[in-house]
Amino acid sequence: MSSPESFDEGISLLESIYSINKEQFPFDIKTAFEELYTENPDKMEMIFWDKLKESYYNYEQFIELDYQYFKNSDLPEKFQNLFYHSKLLSYNYFAYVSRIYYWYYGRKNENRGEKEKITARFLDDYNKIIPELSEGDAMQKIQNYFSLNFEMLENYIKYIYAKNDFHLEVVELRMSDNSFINKGLEKLANEYYSKLEVLENYKDNITKLAMNVRFEYPYFLRNEGAFAKKIVKIQEPIKFLHPENVFGSLLPYIHEEFIEYFRKLIFSELNSVEKEITFRGSSNMLVYFFKQLYDGGHLIADSKEQISEWIIKNFLFYDEEDYKKFKRDTIQKTLMRDCKAPKKEVKYLI
Repeated sequence: MSSPESFDEGISLLESIYSINKEQFPFDIKTAFEELYTENPDKMEMIFWDKLKESYYNYEQFIELDYQYFKNSDLPEKFQNLFYHSKLLSYNYFAYVSRIYYWYYGRKNENRGEKEKITARFLDDYNKIIPELSEGDAMQKIQNYFSLNFEMLENYIKYIYAKNDFHLEVVELRMSDNSFINKGLEKLANEYYSKLEVLENYKDNITKLAMNVRFEYPYFLRNEGAFAKKIVKIQEPIKFLHPENVFGSLLPYIHEEFIEYFRKLIFSELNSVEKEITFRGSSNMLVYFFKQLYDGGHLIADSKEQISEWIIKNFLFYDEEDYKKFKRDTIQKTLMRDCKAPKKEVKYLI
């Protein structure tokens, strides 16, 4: 990692990976895992556990690389940004898999009552790793050491708690012989006591953890240069094989003031409307209708994610005497799964 050429090649490679897969962002991992689970809940445990192990060790490698190469380094800014974005995606994936395994399998584990004892020693043993506290960068080294050990500890606890309970014991801060260092050390330690307390109570938070985790495209690449533009496939607008049939099928559910905008949208004269079209029906009525068209080859789109975004951007649905915005999670539960038709269904008129 010493030559500038290797950085340029590395940046180009990472940019190309993100750009080629741009259409997958944002990826709704919640729906993907729930779909896997519903396929065969009894036989999925080992698959989920294997995914948990893989994600645990993968994220651990990101942590180690971070502290080995990226702290106090002069690496190019974009290279660092791409690395940290990748690290965040890795953490989000691991966090969600640990939560999913706990929720579907770990809570019922017969060994759940057995607590694994985990000891956090980094507030005490830092002086063995950083013996020369008189050096100018000693405080920075201590900060990095605390941060590394806390990340590794957090990673391990989320991994352990997916199957077993735990008891966290924190070894108290060891003061140094350097009074100047001690002032900063005490303040830093107090920050980590607070973090460790939250981690100790992880079991109270796991049911809330990662419920809305999504994988976002790196914001700093969104409007960038020719390289990304060459690689990224331009997303084609949604089209219908027989737009006149779609228009006629949905027309009874559309308010008169929106009919002309609705017609232009369905006939691909508009990609989106300025004001959402009000659909006089439930959310799953409209989503299920478009799902049937897509599955039957009558709706042409690059992905179900594109359909989801198109619905959110262009329609409101009727519920409890009011018109409401579509929610991505609700749409994808219908789009991504084999599900029953709603009680009231929009019929496709041929």
